[in-house]
Amino acid sequence: KARGVKVVVDYCDDHFDHPDHGPHFHALARIADVVTASTGAMADTIRRKTGREAIVIADPVEGPRGVAAFAPRLPTLRIVWFGHPGNLDGIHARIGDLRSLARRMAVRLTIVTTLLPEVRALAADVASATGAEVALVPWSVEATWRAVREADLVWIPVAESDQGAVKSANRLLESVWAGRLVLADAIPAYEPFADLVPVGEGLEAGVLRCLADPEGTEKALREAQRRVARRHSPFECGRQWARALGDTDERPLRLNLGCGDRILPGYVNVDAVEARASAKPDVVCDLDDLTPFDDATVDEILSVHVIEHFWRWEVREVLKEWMRVLKPGGRMILECPNLLSACRAFLEDPARFSRADSEGQRTMWVFYGDPEGKDPRRVNRWGYTPDSLSALLAEVGLRNVRQESAQLREPRDMRVVGVK
Repeated sequence: KARGVKVVVDYCDDHFDHPDHGPHFHALARIADVVTASTGAMADTIRRKTGREAIVIADPVEGPRGVAAFAPRLPTLRIVWFGHPGNLDGIHARIGDLRSLARRMAVRLTIVTTLLPEVRALAADVASATGAEVALVPWSVEATWRAVREADLVWIPVAESDQGAVKSANRLLESVWAGRLVLADAIPAYEPFADLVPVGEGLEAGVLRCLADPEGTEKALREAQRRVARRHSPFECGRQWARALGDTDERPLRLNLGCGDRILPGYVNVDAVEARASAKPDVVCDLDDLTPFDDATVDEILSVHVIEHFWRWEVREVLKEWMRVLKPGGRMILECPNLLSACRAFLEDPARFSRADSEGQRTMWVFYGDPEGKDPRRVNRWGYTPDSLSALLAEVGLRNVRQESAQLREPRDMRVVGVK
């Protein structure tokens, strides 16, 4: 600070009244140029105890995205709890809820945490007091995701305390992102999801309601995943951090949709797969559902060798979703195989150009996709000529549609550009 270094202090827990940590927390607040917090409740605490205003920056979601599913393998209901041992007081506080549920059905509770002696003692007490089967799993990132994937639901009981009130939604976010039903006690950070997952309903009531409507539960889970993607993606949280750190440069927002392993500088690289050939996109989401991006916020969409992998009956809705995020005046650039060029080449020498090796790149690969990767996602589902692709872009509302030189291979490929 004395050397002129900008000091940013981020608070995630309320230790302002702690006898050992409190003085340090107050001292940091006094010297900070910028104060941040992960929840509104934490920001309120900082204001009340230090007089400083904090910028709220949401936590980014972690872990793999799973398919939203609620199909318990009864007669035993598999419940998982994961987290720091300091949060186990929530199980103590709600042991009666677990006992009540265990009287209705067989319950297996898996606890994923650091296996301290007091944790083992808790597990024995819970099993004895409720009749539920209790299993302990040593904490690791991999063990957590595996336990969540194998469970029917995630339970997040929270003991009433000032500490619990300011906590972030990270355990709920990770569980929903993994596709699992979450039953959580009500704290401020969970309230934005209370219309989609059981928050504050109680364990037994929440389980029984969701068992009575599994299809509705899965539908709500899918919508909750969309909300996580919009509000808690690393991309969105990164933008919040940039603003908090004083980055006010309004650079154009350009998307490279379906980037694969071609990570382009100057673009937000987006793909539905978390990594290809060790290349990781900036944003992982379905290309027909760009939930991380708000309406009319994108200056340019670039999509190279993607459009041909959608079925013809779905491509119009896909393009309408891309149009949603594009600003008025923004450009959409699509590059894909040129069906007209491929047909002409094929007819020149059908014997040669019907091969599956490199001789078929200009023809058979255009018709059906690249066979070398043995990947069904690389199969072509429709073909376009310059005229048919231009007509499709005009149909969804683009103007000044024109063909330009392809970035990859002319004449096998073509590039068509339009403006919103």
